[in-house]
Amino acid sequence: MRWPGTEGIFSAAKRKFGENCVRRSIEGLKAEGYQRLWIYDYINQREKR
Repeated sequence: MRWPGTEGIFSAAKRKFGENCVRRSIEGLKAEGYQRLWIYDYINQREKR
């Protein structure tokens, strides 16, 4: 079963930044995913002001 809140966040982040990752190492992939979600959260917080 999918979680509506989580799936919505991931779908919105994919729409903004794309689905593909550029990094090749595991650490790089984790960092890139974290950065994308951080930027998405930052953008959402700015829009709500």
